Amino acid sequence: MKFLTKTVFALFATTILSQGLSAKTTICYKKDWKTPSTIEDTKLDGGECDGELSYKDMLKNGWFLKDIKIEKGTVGLNYIYVLTDQKMIDIDNSTFMENKVVKLDYKAIASKITNITDETAKISIGNLRVGQSAIIQHRYENSKSLIVSSAYVTSSNSNSSTIKFIPFLDLKQNALPTSNRKPQDGDIAILNYLYDASLIIAPSQDAFTATRQKFKENNFLHSDLFAAYLKKEGIPFPSKQIIQDYALSQNLGTIFFVIGSTVYVVDTRTFAILEKDAISYNFVEDEKMPFYTRVEKIEKNLVTSLLDVSSWFSFLDDIFGDDERSEDEILLEDEIASGEINVKPEIYNNYYKTILGIKQ
Repeated sequence: MKFLTKTVFALFATTILSQGLSAKTTICYKKDWKTPSTIEDTKLDGGECDGELSYKDMLKNGWFLKDIKIEKGTVGLNYIYVLTDQKMIDIDNSTFMENKVVKLDYKAIASKITNITDETAKISIGNLRVGQSAIIQHRYENSKSLIVSSAYVTSSNSNSSTIKFIPFLDLKQNALPTSNRKPQDGDIAILNYLYDASLIIAPSQDAFTATRQKFKENNFLHSDLFAAYLKKEGIPFPSKQIIQDYALSQNLGTIFFVIGSTVYVVDTRTFAILEKDAISYNFVEDEKMPFYTRVEKIEKNLVTSLLDVSSWFSFLDDIFGDDERSEDEILLEDEIASGEINVKPEIYNNYYKTILGIKQ
């Protein structure tokens, strides 16, 4: 253990104290790594990784990132991952209730944080939505500032709100050292950070256009850019994680999901539904999957398809066993194969309701 940095020792001590209280925590690290672009696929030392698992392997095994530290090493960079077996953000959209007191404001709001603990703080802004996110900014005497954390609202009353700290990963850069500074009393919480920069997931051109017209104050990244990314990566149906990661990589604070006659406004960082609003547009018999875009034939990557064991079992079932797929699923797979992914509205609606966690 003598080759670990002081930061690792400090984190390790904190970890030991936190174990047994609620979440299980582990630390994995890599010392003097020279190729930052490969670090997330590299087997890490220490903790549950133990030289056998990479950061991505740990995520697949149900671990969640609690913190990451990158320090200058002797010949490269030292990477320290603090992982926990409990979700850092736990939002249940199925219990979403509209805020009848205050309409969602897409402009940033600032407030000093007080009553700080290791994970939470208070802000003097009330009537906020659970899941509403913020960044925590430390300001220096020379007028410089530094983002030290992200946060999201866990509870709110008419006068104040409680926020929980989470890692700031919007500008993740594995080739640069990170700051050791933690949030402290007097730092500034900036809520609704980049809420006016948004992505639209809509089933048709009319729905897409109607959403842009209704929310004219927002700057919308065109869905063609997201579709081009999906096509390049060979992902015909984006998961919640894919949508979230892409939106964060483009510095988008909100995602607008058009489902039926409702627009759901979702926080990019927490994936919490912030607001829903009725919308009118010309409904069509068939809707576009994965969403409205002018990019054609977003097909599954050939290598991914070959490695997809479930698809092989499906293939064998088609030959040797009963096909248990529904008629809609069979039609959907046929349309995917032909590159023409137009589906009945209920298929599109159910897909995104499931992603948002609101499907009954």
